[in-house]
Amino acid sequence: MSELQTPSKILRNKFLENVQNGNNATPLKIPASPMMKSLGFGTGVNVYKYDRSPRSGIVRSPWAIKKIAKKYAMDSSFEARFQNEASILRKLNHPNIIGFRALNEIQGSTTLALECGGKSLGDILEERMEEEMDPLPFAYVNKTIKDILKGLDYLHNTAKILHADVKSYNVLVNGDFEICKLCDFGVSLPMDGEGNVNFKKHPELKFVGTPAWCAPEALDDCEIIDCKADIFSFGMVIYEMLAGIPPHTAHIMDDDDSFASDDKENSTLNVDGTLYGTRPLFPDRFELKDDYHVAFELFCVCSVSDADDRPTAKELLSVLDEDWGILHENY
Repeated sequence: MSELQTPSKILRNKFLENVQNGNNATPLKIPASPMMKSLGFGTGVNVYKYDRSPRSGIVRSPWAIKKIAKKYAMDSSFEARFQNEASILRKLNHPNIIGFRALNEIQGSTTLALECGGKSLGDILEERMEEEMDPLPFAYVNKTIKDILKGLDYLHNTAKILHADVKSYNVLVNGDFEICKLCDFGVSLPMDGEGNVNFKKHPELKFVGTPAWCAPEALDDCEIIDCKADIFSFGMVIYEMLAGIPPHTAHIMDDDDSFASDDKENSTLNVDGTLYGTRPLFPDRFELKDDYHVAFELFCVCSVSDADDRPTAKELLSVLDEDWGILHENY
């Protein structure tokens, strides 16, 4: 289910052997074990924690090291994503955005060094589901919502960047939800002065994203999309925190005929993913508790199908302390 999984010892040992054999040739000197610890891997990427040694008696914070997996070393698209991510992160400076540290080449493979931002929200939710724990405490849900919105507001209005792949696995959680940070900007897109990504004017740009979290306009290959595409995906992250599962997977949790839906013909996910880009159904076991009503209402307003009817991150931040029941009672 998770795109970030614990790598096998074989993969880890192979990487450490490679580091030992050639790290002195690069300005970014990554020592072998015990300084390197496996964090996980995604599609085409291995991730490691680099515990930097103290300098002049000062303890230095760890880094997260992203390296293209050997299997994809010849795939230019992964190289392009690393370069794109580094180019974007160099320009960003916000407490809710993961920090850039270095971009280097190690043994012919591009390596990206980033601030080490903790465990992904996706992994946290997955572990809670596997252990059949209660829903994520509402205080953590509220903290995550505010932190992600602050990051998105900065991206959309200051940096003019569409993240384009907002999901729980791209939200890193420090400690006991002290702070949450958006990460993985490899497929992010620049917005123009009007806040749009214009694919007609810039055919070299392509929206990638992850389908289960994507807005309908992104899946429909619209010529122009704006920051509201990220807002829809943000709504899917809220869904994950409430439902405890990724969007559009309720059919896995429930029996085929157990959905509480007004449209029975469209109550299961088709093989071709035709329900992606819609407001996902909740599993039968879901129960909305009083403390979670604000989060649920936020999910509803963010998952509206028409982008024009979705609020911006700035608008959401400005009203988070107000009465949502009155403000958005029509959604």
